[in-house]
Amino acid sequence: MIVDNNSSDGSVELFKNNFPDVKLLSLDKNLKYAGGNNAAIDYLSFNEDDFFLFLNNDTLVSRDFLHHLINPFLNDSDCIISVPKILFSKDTNRVWYAGGVVSFWKGIINHIGIREFDGPRYSFPMETMYATGCCLCIKASDFEKLNRFDNTFTMYCEDVDLSVRAKQGNNKIIYSPESIILHSVSQSLGDNSFEKIRMKLLNQIRLFWKHASGIQLITITLYWIFFYLPGGFLKWIYFKLR
Repeated sequence: MIVDNNSSDGSVELFKNNFPDVKLLSLDKNLKYAGGNNAAIDYLSFNEDDFFLFLNNDTLVSRDFLHHLINPFLNDSDCIISVPKILFSKDTNRVWYAGGVVSFWKGIINHIGIREFDGPRYSFPMETMYATGCCLCIKASDFEKLNRFDNTFTMYCEDVDLSVRAKQGNNKIIYSPESIILHSVSQSLGDNSFEKIRMKLLNQIRLFWKHASGIQLITITLYWIFFYLPGGFLKWIYFKLR
């Protein structure tokens, strides 16, 4: 199923004319990632044993990627979400996502292996801290129990929020590196744009305000003031000037 978030580039007509058998949900306004995907679930008919695969429109998938995303659920009863290895589409030897790390003491979120060369160390299945919304697989019943994506996250961090809620108890998010997709990064806002950075920061604040403890919020504030924000500004300048 395709969800069109009120685009103006002719996408709706393209799908209607070229893919008449594909379900298309054309929204009257842009509900962003969380709202658009939640709207799609309302539109679908599904059983509790079905799986939902959330996949960005700026991706290319390998032929058997879905098979390898389902395997973790069959091999581990505690698996609640599975995620693939994601490589840059413009440089398929480099990793974009090989799992994720969240620090509730520093208030930072990082992809494992980002921009590094792909290799054996990124080729082993493992439990990871968060799933990226670029591509994640989850059982329909579990997605409903988690009350879906939180619509207050307009863009960015809705996937981390879902992951934090999903990992309660013994639940696991499993990185399945045999499942491989390619990602054309930041097609919606443009790579390293000011708007992208602004939205990321706002939603990171929303995420940690929602999930961090009082003492963690204090350490996050100090880390952001003295390290994270100054470093992020210098990084933005570097990418703009190079």
